[in-house]
Amino acid sequence: MKRIIYILTLLAFLFVSCSEKEETGEYDNWQARNQHYVDSIAALANAGTDGWSKLLAFNLVESENNPYLDNNHYVYIQKLEAGTGTRQPEYNDSIRVHYLGRLIPSTSYSQGFVFGKTYNTYNLNEETDVPVIMGINNNVVGFATAIMHMVEGDRWKIVVPYSLGYGEEDYVTASIPGHSTLIFDVKLARLYKYKIDTDTTWH
Repeated sequence: MKRIIYILTLLAFLFVSCSEKEETGEYDNWQARNQHYVDSIAALANAGTDGWSKLLAFNLVESENNPYLDNNHYVYIQKLEAGTGTRQPEYNDSIRVHYLGRLIPSTSYSQGFVFGKTYNTYNLNEETDVPVIMGINNNVVGFATAIMHMVEGDRWKIVVPYSLGYGEEDYVTASIPGHSTLIFDVKLARLYKYKIDTDTTWH
C-alpha cells in the first residue's frame, strides 16, 4: 500500500512539474498575452496617459484578405522626439528610417525578442548608424499607418497589434510567432516623394 501511495505521489509531482514547465514556455498563451499587452496600451491611449495616442489603421489597400476595412483597427503611438519636417509620407513614397523592432517580453527575453534593427547596437547612434531605405507600401499595415503620420525627424514608439502586423500565422523568416504584437522604436530620417526625390543616397 505504501508503495502505491509513493508511486501516485511521484506521478502527481511529475504531472505538476510538467504543467508548470509548460506554462512558462516562451510563447505559451501567446495570443492572450499579446492581447493583454495591447489592451493595456489601448487603455493608456484612450486616457491620453504617458503620451500615448492611437491612429486609425490605413485602409486603402484593397484585398480579399484584408481584415482592416471596417475602420475599427488602431495603431498605438508614443511620440519620443518631434521632428522639424513639414511633409508626411504617402503610401507610394520611400523613406529612410532608423528602427528597432521587438516582440512583447517573454521568458528568455525580458525586453522582448528583437526581430529586426538598423542599429549597430541596441541603442540608436545617429553618428554611426545608417538608416535603411524602404518603400512604405512594402510594410505591414500597422507600420505603414504610423509612418504616414510622421515628418522627418520624428521618433516614435509604435505598437502594432497582430491584426495589423503578420497576423495569426508564424512569420518564419523573422522568427515571429503568430498573434505577435510588434513594438517599434522608429525615427524617420528622410522622406523621398514618389517620382520626385530620385536621389536616395544617404549623406
